[in-house]
Amino acid sequence: MALQLMHQVGHNSNWNIESFQQDKCGDGLILSPLHQNQTTVENLGPTTRSASIFDPQFYLPSSRKPKLQTYEFFPEAVDGGFQTSTFTAHAAKVAASCIEFQKNLGFRTIVVPTRFMDQMYSDYVERQRRFTVDAFMEAAGDQSVCLSVAVTSSMIEDEGFRTKLLNWITSCPNVEEVYLMYQQPRDTKQVQDASFLNSCIAFFQAVVGTGLGLTIGYTNVEGLLFATVADLTVTMGAFENTRIFSIDKFLESEGERRGPKARIYLAGLMNWVQFQDAKTIQTKAPDIWEDIYVPTEWADQALSLAVEPTFNQPQLYKHFFKNMHDHIALMKSQSPKVRRAELITRLKRANSFYSKIESRGIHLEKHGRGGHINPWLTVLS
Repeated sequence: MALQLMHQVGHNSNWNIESFQQDKCGDGLILSPLHQNQTTVENLGPTTRSASIFDPQFYLPSSRKPKLQTYEFFPEAVDGGFQTSTFTAHAAKVAASCIEFQKNLGFRTIVVPTRFMDQMYSDYVERQRRFTVDAFMEAAGDQSVCLSVAVTSSMIEDEGFRTKLLNWITSCPNVEEVYLMYQQPRDTKQVQDASFLNSCIAFFQAVVGTGLGLTIGYTNVEGLLFATVADLTVTMGAFENTRIFSIDKFLESEGERRGPKARIYLAGLMNWVQFQDAKTIQTKAPDIWEDIYVPTEWADQALSLAVEPTFNQPQLYKHFFKNMHDHIALMKSQSPKVRRAELITRLKRANSFYSKIESRGIHLEKHGRGGHINPWLTVLS
């Protein structure tokens, strides 16, 4: 596989679809039944579907989110609701229906769903096999498939557990690709744990080293770090819950949550910065702004508005999609070694920009300060 970039589709999926279809950003979509009902997915054009994958999202099989219930094969929609003790009796029917749906719509591959488990159970693999994997493998027959694997940071950091996962994945003869996502609790928007990132890279190298394709879901800007490992697929999403994996979004929420402040991605800083802070840099340090801001028509439009855009307007997300597309496009023709060397250079430049911004008396808030830069340099060095 070549290095690729996929849209992690979430709420307001039309932004991702327009970015892919009209703006030619990214290599395809990872579709989300949590956010797109069955009719919406079916109405996508065949060219878009053939470049995309459908993630059945069985991570929390008892979820009652409305769009999930439009799919007859979602566990909670089967025979009065999901029960662990009785689902095995329905697994074969669910597998056949889910695979037929994916085949009929012509997606790039057939995704085999797994359940998210937050503990390193000694029988973790056996639980996954009983839940869906054995039934899906049998229903798939000789069809090559993509196995989804949702793990915790502890699982990735435990070398023995990583080996167990890899042995399981490679024991399935028709698995040609892994769609992997990790839950890594943190109080920062970017991953700053160098030890965890080193474990990720070791695991990703091991997976790719078997000859399997690898798609790493729900990545934020750390996807650029992973792109230095090998030719794999990373993702980009709009809202934060598509740039960090958590099963919270599958839970029924109580009341409305307050929307976050708008942020803009600044390629020179390799970070999302609060929009008002970005405007301050633009006004008070135009020379630095010229170095850190890679313009797009969408961001230019947002910056020209008389009022600050809200988080639920598309311009700043489409700007991010274009910037990330350009980041990955540059890396595609490079070897992993060259990607790594150039990313180190870019991170060091970002560090110098943060220092210059601080020296001008501009104080960025916690998530915009670039606390991830040095840990990433540690990992790459």
